[in-house]
Amino acid sequence: MSSLRVLRRSSTSTSTSTSPPSRSWSPTAAFAAATERVRAGTLSQDDAHHLFDELLRQVTPVPERPLNGFLAALARATSSAACIRDGPALDVALFNRVCREQAGPRVAPLTVHTYNILMDCCCRASRPDLGLAFFARLLRTGLKTDEITANTFLKCLCYAKRTDEAVNVLLHRMSELGCVPNAFSYSIVLKSLCDNSMSQRALDLLQMMAKEGGACSPNVVAYSTVIHGFLGRRNRQGMQSVP
Repeated sequence: MSSLRVLRRSSTSTSTSTSPPSRSWSPTAAFAAATERVRAGTLSQDDAHHLFDELLRQVTPVPERPLNGFLAALARATSSAACIRDGPALDVALFNRVCREQAGPRVAPLTVHTYNILMDCCCRASRPDLGLAFFARLLRTGLKTDEITANTFLKCLCYAKRTDEAVNVLLHRMSELGCVPNAFSYSIVLKSLCDNSMSQRALDLLQMMAKEGGACSPNVVAYSTVIHGFLGRRNRQGMQSVP
């Protein structure tokens, strides 16, 4: 998809290898300010790359929280923002820079939270295949995955129309990712089943949730998803079977 091609900096950008570092530059303050500009719709693509130009010239790394906060803000930037046409694609481009340039891992250490944001970016940009590639890369790093990772992985599988695999992960492999499924995990898969005309399987899964109880007890979202799935197929008999 053309919108996710690596975004290249303008040829007039300052080279990171020739420009001296700024002595008074604070990565924490710079990323906090940039995050506010993203939210205000005043940060451009070039501004984002200049921010990383400066970061990659530094000896002081940016802390995890402001870095991930900036990436998360970009991921949520809408196409209506005047300066950023595709926030998720820009996130991926900046990640590629960090991985490609020698100083990247030192000044912008990537954590599981960073990968979670990037995987979600790819879903928002309708590129779940890239999200799955980020997941595979995350596993190779040896970083410990968490509940958010598992749920975002399920989302990537569902967006990629690999719902059967998502069901298998949900029911049999969540422990491999260091977590147990909850109502939110089930709701991701329920929606995908219903969206792909598999409402009866969604109902079976909903009944399984009700039987297991605890953290998997179906909530309003789960019930509504399955009911709407049957309504979309005009299957009132199936809808009446919802517990």
